[in-house]
Amino acid sequence: MCPGRRQVFLPFSCAALLFGAFAFSAQDKPASSKDLKIGFLMDSLKVERWQTDLDNFQKRAGELGAQVLVETAEGDDELQLQQAQKLLSAGVKALVLVSHDAEKAVRIVTAAKTKNVPLLCYERMVRDPNVSLFVGVDASAIGSLQASSLTQLAPKGNYVLIAGSPADINARILHDAQWRVLRPLVDRGDIKIVSDTWSKDWNPAEAYGHMVDAIELAKGNITAVVASNDGTAGGAVQALSEHNLAGKVLLSGQDADLAAIIRILEGTQTMTVYKPLGSQAKLAADAAVALANGESVKSADSFTVGYKAIPAILLTPVVVTKHNVKETVIKDGFQNLETIQKSLPKEKWPK
Repeated sequence: MCPGRRQVFLPFSCAALLFGAFAFSAQDKPASSKDLKIGFLMDSLKVERWQTDLDNFQKRAGELGAQVLVETAEGDDELQLQQAQKLLSAGVKALVLVSHDAEKAVRIVTAAKTKNVPLLCYERMVRDPNVSLFVGVDASAIGSLQASSLTQLAPKGNYVLIAGSPADINARILHDAQWRVLRPLVDRGDIKIVSDTWSKDWNPAEAYGHMVDAIELAKGNITAVVASNDGTAGGAVQALSEHNLAGKVLLSGQDADLAAIIRILEGTQTMTVYKPLGSQAKLAADAAVALANGESVKSADSFTVGYKAIPAILLTPVVVTKHNVKETVIKDGFQNLETIQKSLPKEKWPK
């Protein structure tokens, strides 16, 4: 292991921001041909953040002279495998994967390996030693930020956990990290977990149902809700609003979606976790083009899967509250100030 290089063993551990971690810059070695094809397999584009990722990735890849072929499976594992085979048959020189089910997606890694096509896991790691590179944000750090942000404000009370998809490895890592923060407080009796549920495919409607059940179970006595992303937070807010509890209950999120930023400024969501998706997508595009050109991509971090260290580029997540909206998502251009202002009365505008 090189000096200064950290190895991360699955499940993930906390990671640092490493924007300059490449052994070389893809910008210094642009694609050799305008016909260079990169496949991008998306799980879904129904959530705002994934469209943002894809747009930024395509823009950067285009600047480097690569064509991006995109397929979206919308949660269908068999379809995603078929789409992978289609892209591989179309002659892509690298494959970028946002898996739906990390276990079933091993078949896609195998298919790429058979074709000698490097595969980059984006945001969701597939536990296969043949993965060429992982680019994303450490889910463990995000889960810790979600839970600790709420416990700092309310170290006692009734808590509800609304996790993401049980098929998504990141959802499980988030959940484990949340529990590591909550466990000592639960063991002391300061916090009681009223409900702890999973939301298939991160579906806000499922989160809504879980929140309704939790409210009834606790007879409305809920202090905080650890929701694993902004979609599940949105479902929780709907249920809380119907019971006149929105704004009275602390609520976490993830992705810094526009709707979540508006809720934070309104006071119905406490925080979200912002991931610099523009930088993440750009780094992934740089890496994908490099891999497609036969270059190796070295980074300062890695995940050990089986017997092999998989290079990883990890970005640092940022907590967003009503106090730093301007300094984070607006400053980065991730959200638009005018759009936010149009959705809120002037007294609620970000300061």
